[in-house]
Amino acid sequence: MKKMVFLFSLFAAIALNAEINRPVYETGYESYAPLGNTPVLSQFVTFEDAYWLPSVLPELGKGWVYINNNGQYGGVIFPLLERKLFMHVFVEYDPNEANYTRNSPRQLVEIMRGVSFDTLGNDEYIAPLSNIFGFGFAGDVGTLSWGVNLKLYADQYSRKTTTPATTATLSNSTFRLEFTPSISMKRDEWRMDAGFNLLGQWISNETSNQAFVYPYDYAGNAEFAIYGRMMYDITKYTTLMGNLSFGYAGASDKLDNDHVSLDNTYLVLKGGALIKPVERLTLGSNFSFYHAWQGLNRTTSPGGVTTKTEDSGNLLVFNFTQTADFKPCDWFTLKAGIGKNIIVNVSTDKVIVPAGTSTNDDYDNNFDIGKFIGFAIDYKEFNFTAVMNFDVFTEGPYLLTGRAWANPMAFVASLNYQW
Repeated sequence: MKKMVFLFSLFAAIALNAEINRPVYETGYESYAPLGNTPVLSQFVTFEDAYWLPSVLPELGKGWVYINNNGQYGGVIFPLLERKLFMHVFVEYDPNEANYTRNSPRQLVEIMRGVSFDTLGNDEYIAPLSNIFGFGFAGDVGTLSWGVNLKLYADQYSRKTTTPATTATLSNSTFRLEFTPSISMKRDEWRMDAGFNLLGQWISNETSNQAFVYPYDYAGNAEFAIYGRMMYDITKYTTLMGNLSFGYAGASDKLDNDHVSLDNTYLVLKGGALIKPVERLTLGSNFSFYHAWQGLNRTTSPGGVTTKTEDSGNLLVFNFTQTADFKPCDWFTLKAGIGKNIIVNVSTDKVIVPAGTSTNDDYDNNFDIGKFIGFAIDYKEFNFTAVMNFDVFTEGPYLLTGRAWANPMAFVASLNYQW
């Protein structure tokens, strides 16, 4: 028991004080959105599915308290009415949109205008969507389970400058509302989950300087995604999984004589398998194809001369990830994985002016590989999971080796309690 407490304390101290770097672990275990708000769904059914598929909660049948990804999001799942109804309350903190937030107003305006609006103190500053609060409910209806989440993102920046003669004020507020319903069905040999995500977001600007002109005219936009997952037990040792997701996001900015429209589509195809060759070993394999298309059209009319720019880009990602969970004893699980990405970018830029049209095509591809090793500790109803950076083993901590390395010691750390 003393050894277990020592291990838990050591790994917790390392992992909970680490930065977040979302590696191949996420691809192997979690449901996540690479770009936009269109998810790649996991082949594991866990409480983390409640963000994208709240309808899984009645099947899990547990209450949960959790802190995930080094303390940047967490929540509580309450079982109600003799576990026939579940309530989920959660918060997230994404400082300066560094980890989770996709297609925020700031990000979209920066794409459309080609400049940054993230310098705090500038008049044109756009507040990030850093603070997130959400709640949801889930329950059973006959052979189906249902769930729905509602999330609010909000942030605000304001400035007030007072002199003996004048008072100048400036404020920028950014908001997003997100609605996520889903349904699930489970039978002896198979299960099905389907969900829908719809969001609307907007910016509110106020300034006492009537002469100031904002370098953008974006008011707000909407985005949607529809997705599903199917699992089938072909034997008691092997489960197959398939995932299909599609999403769309559009936005526009209509400054005088400088109109921009932006369109994005997202497509996910994923297949995977969970295999238990022996009692204490679980192998996970999945292959996913991810396609994102972006089209940007811009029309400018300086001096009455119209110039049109049509840019389009395709991002294609082919990923293969292999994970292994080995449980040498009831309270300890060793996790390891490796993943390979093939990334292809294809883009076309077209400029149309009265004198003619010019076109530029571009293509590039690259390969990357990710790996992780981690562990999970279970003690009664508590669970602690951490994923370590491989550099810990190849470079070693500075205290022992004298080598400095920029990456964090741990990628992911989560702590949860169930009842």
